[in-house]
Amino acid sequence: MMQRYFVSTYVTSPCVHEWNPELERDYFQALAGRSEIIGIEHPFSLDSARYPLDWLVRNISDHWSMIITTLPVFMGMIKEDSYVGLASHREHERNSAVNVMEQISDYVCKLNQVFNRKVVSAVHLHSFPKNDDVELRCCKSALKQSLIDIKKFDWQSAQLNLEHCDAHIPHQAAEKGFLSLEDEIEVLKDVGGFGIVLNWARSAIEGRSVLTPLTHIEQSQAACLLKGFVFSGCGDDPQSEYGCWKDTHMPPKNFINSEYLPEGGLLGRQEIEDTLALLNQDIYLGIKVSDKSDNRTLARAAGLNIDVIRALYTQRS
Repeated sequence: MMQRYFVSTYVTSPCVHEWNPELERDYFQALAGRSEIIGIEHPFSLDSARYPLDWLVRNISDHWSMIITTLPVFMGMIKEDSYVGLASHREHERNSAVNVMEQISDYVCKLNQVFNRKVVSAVHLHSFPKNDDVELRCCKSALKQSLIDIKKFDWQSAQLNLEHCDAHIPHQAAEKGFLSLEDEIEVLKDVGGFGIVLNWARSAIEGRSVLTPLTHIEQSQAACLLKGFVFSGCGDDPQSEYGCWKDTHMPPKNFINSEYLPEGGLLGRQEIEDTLALLNQDIYLGIKVSDKSDNRTLARAAGLNIDVIRALYTQRS
């Protein structure tokens, strides 16, 4: 059985540095013809210049759904205030984050309205802000209150899933540094109505091991919370253009003789096989990869995503 995927198109977009509606249209069309792709992960933005509603209506295929990620907007906000987030122990910053989630709820309703269907299938949220060895800025009780607040908004039946990112580990440089998976599971079970999404790279980065994603899958499934899994790689080579234990969306290593996949990285044939063997069949899958090439052409953008799916399908079959 062929597995189908959501693609984080905005990460690989040939227009990532400068919006070009015609080029982005061609990029979407190149992916829309692939039966393995059932939708996209789409970033909510306070800047309406990218992906305006009328453009989305014209270019989202009828057979595609959308997952809204809240990560980019909050990554932008913490540059101005490092305490902003749904798990912030500062009430003002926590409320600011909840207010953004209300705007996202309105956006979900607007998307469903203009598409005249429930085009948004899920929303990904996160346990911002970042903890580090200097200060702990987030806590379970704040996240719990935020989730209680968020449940009151109109989400039009979209799944609300917390995407786990690498947690703060004392004396270890974090990429995100959010709450631990154990803390997130505890809060989600207390509140109810939310699921968990895992990202291979973010789990591996947290544990500095290719085994951590497997542990996180087992924990989340034991809690009956795992709703989605995103394939995104990372590396442990300081000389790599993707960095060492960095959340730079490194593609899987090239074991399929691809023109676009890198030779290095930790997400290889065995890691993919072990991951797929553990995952339940009733969750959705996604891919999130970036291109470090200076030549970000339409062919590379589409080809990279298609070859990642080909690598995953090689193992699934």
